Amino acid sequence: MLIDGNRLFAESFPKKESFGKVEFSTTRIPANSPSFAKDWRENADSVHRFDFRYNDRKRGIKPYIAPVLLISTGTVLHFSTETKENFQDWVQENTSYTGRVEDYLEYAPLAVVYGLNVVGVKGKNNFGNRTAIVVKSLVLNDLMVSSLKTWVGEKRPSGGVRSFPSGHTSVAFALAQFMHHEYGDKSIWYSVGAYSCATTVGMMRVAGNAHWISDVVASAGFGMLSTELVYLTHQYKWDKEHLRRLDIFPWSNQKQKGVALVYTF
Repeated sequence: MLIDGNRLFAESFPKKESFGKVEFSTTRIPANSPSFAKDWRENADSVHRFDFRYNDRKRGIKPYIAPVLLISTGTVLHFSTETKENFQDWVQENTSYTGRVEDYLEYAPLAVVYGLNVVGVKGKNNFGNRTAIVVKSLVLNDLMVSSLKTWVGEKRPSGGVRSFPSGHTSVAFALAQFMHHEYGDKSIWYSVGAYSCATTVGMMRVAGNAHWISDVVASAGFGMLSTELVYLTHQYKWDKEHLRRLDIFPWSNQKQKGVALVYTF
């Protein structure tokens, strides 16, 4: 599918108005060319296309098994009132935690990822793509968790509201999954450290009587799932090469003013 950029831009405005000259760089491939397939491959960058990382797409359902199991287990425990209350009583009898360390510990994997890059240990993606991925993951995670908190309306062990699922735990596991993707291929210990940190956050939320065990188990799954979905759909265009193709400029005519965003495919 080929797009004539000049025609598309011109037809978006009234023909009677005049604008400054806007040039687009496009490449046309003759359909009747005997080497059409070869020309298409060589000029693939001249048309808009989804640029998925195929190593992320070809993993099948394997990355989603753990998140689904965690969400399912947490949901079952959520409806098993006696079980979760007995577990909560046991935890409170055997632990005494009243701090707020988890407020900072949940972001530890994120700090480690960027810290490793600063000292020269490169991860899977560059700064632009890495940042775009983690921002989208946290936004998606917040949408899922906040919506469920409001919809479920579960009371906390301490008497508060909006208990299920745990926001701290879901963020911690979303970032642990992020670190696993960026550095897990370099050493398994990066992943072990990230998940251990996230698990500790969940345990602190239960020990501090802020959440039921069902809240943190399900939240671990939601956090991991949000990051997996972002890696699956991210288009990897946040780098210098693609950003150089992006132009933003103001325009005006006798009746309207605005800003045009032009991306050269």
